[in-house]
Amino acid sequence: MRDILIIARKEINTALRSVSYYTIFFIFLLISGFFFSNTIFKFGLADMRVSFGILHVLFLFYIPAITMNSIAGETSTGTFELLATMPIRLSSIIWGKFVAALAMLKSVILCTLVYVVIVAILGRGLDAGAVVTGYLGLILAGCAYIAIGIFASSLPSNQILAFIIAVLISGFFFGIRYLIGMLPMGVMQIFQYLSFDYHLQNAFKGVIDLRDILFFGVISLVFMLLAEFILRTRNLMQER
Repeated sequence: MRDILIIARKEINTALRSVSYYTIFFIFLLISGFFFSNTIFKFGLADMRVSFGILHVLFLFYIPAITMNSIAGETSTGTFELLATMPIRLSSIIWGKFVAALAMLKSVILCTLVYVVIVAILGRGLDAGAVVTGYLGLILAGCAYIAIGIFASSLPSNQILAFIIAVLISGFFFGIRYLIGMLPMGVMQIFQYLSFDYHLQNAFKGVIDLRDILFFGVISLVFMLLAEFILRTRNLMQER
C-alpha cells in the first residue's frame, strides 16, 4: 500500500505541474457548466439526474484524457522502464496510477457540488439521498473508466492513440443502451447488463444495488489485470 501511495503522489505532483491537466480540468467544468445552465435556465429542469447524465457523458472524454499519459507517455520517454527497474512491484505502479487518476476525478466532481446548491435553491425539492447515491454511482463508473483508460494506455506508446482506444472502449460500454433495441431478446439481457448506463440508473434514482457495485468492481479489476498482463508480457519480450 505504501508503494501505491508513493506512485500516486508522484502522479498527482506531475499533473499539478502540467498545464494540460489544468486545461482538461477547466474544459470539463466549462462544458458541464454550460449544459447545466442550459438545463436550468433554458429548459427549466432543476433536477440533478439530468446533470448526472451530462457528467457521465463527459467522463467518456475526460477520463481518457487524464489516463492517456499514465503509461503511454512514460513508455515513449523511457521513464516507465526506469520505474519498472525500481524495487516496486509492477502491480503497485499500476494501482498507484489508478489511485492518482481517481483523486483527479474526485477533485473535478467536488467542483460540481455547486450544481447541487443551485438545484436546492431553484428546485421544488432536492432528494439528498438520490444526490449521494448519484455521485457514488458516478465514482464507481469513473473507477471502471479509469481502469479502461490505464489499460488503453498500456497498449501503445503514443498518448493520442491511447486516448482514442480508451474512448472507443468506454464508448462501447456507454453506447450499448442505444443498440439494445436492435438485438434479439436472447442477447438483449446480456448486452443490457454490460451497459454502464443501465447500472447507473438505480443510483441516479437513489438506490444502490450490490449487483451494480460488483459490476463496476469487476470491470475495474479485469481491465487493471489486463494492463498488468500487457506490461509483464512486454517486459518479458524485452528481456529475451
